[in-house]
Amino acid sequence: MARHRTPAQSSFQFRSWGGARPGAGRPTRPGAGPAHRARGPQPASAPTHVTLRALPGLPNLRRGAAWAAVAAALAEGAEGPGFRIVHFSVQSNHLHLLVEAAGATALRRGMQGLAIRLARGLNRVAGRRGKVWAGRYYARALRTPREVRLALCYVLQNARRHAGLEGGMVDPAWRDPRSSAASFDGWRGEAPEPGGEEGGRRPTRARGPAAPSLPAPRTWLLATGWRRHGLIGVDEVPAVGTA
Repeated sequence: MARHRTPAQSSFQFRSWGGARPGAGRPTRPGAGPAHRARGPQPASAPTHVTLRALPGLPNLRRGAAWAAVAAALAEGAEGPGFRIVHFSVQSNHLHLLVEAAGATALRRGMQGLAIRLARGLNRVAGRRGKVWAGRYYARALRTPREVRLALCYVLQNARRHAGLEGGMVDPAWRDPRSSAASFDGWRGEAPEPGGEEGGRRPTRARGPAAPSLPAPRTWLLATGWRRHGLIGVDEVPAVGTA
């Protein structure tokens, strides 16, 4: 009589539990902002370089009514509890800020308030509704005098840098009227009166409202410490990849 044999059960060894691996997770959309990772600590003694980028389709932030809306929002949101904007520059589709904050919570609340003010003003100008910013803002704490000097040059001279990358020419004496360059007291040598058409190609009077006045720095790094590495030349161009 034939005996029936029960087939042995095969075992499989899985090589991966499916965690972090190339291509895993939700695909990143073009133009998406910084990934939603936990931000690092925010020491009160360290100023922060913040970048806020607009979605495509919005008007040029440096021109006309859009610039007026940005200038008004910066003036209104420049200072809050434990938060102050000390320097800024506005480019066609993004803003660079140097801010001081008492901690991570103060930075988050200050930037949320500013982003809302900016969005309302820009939506009103553009006659639209909905999102304005491409994801979260990017923030980097600056902990050394050298880092702060690099960031100051990068922010204040950002329009000059963009013009150079695009093959344009900028007058050596020009200071960007869409930034806080006019109120900056760390220029090397005597700087001329601010001016310049939008884009900075000719040193003529800027159109539209003047840049808003901002609070003076209170951290040692942003007020004094950075000067250890030398004042900033009016015609100095930030190196690619700095700040």
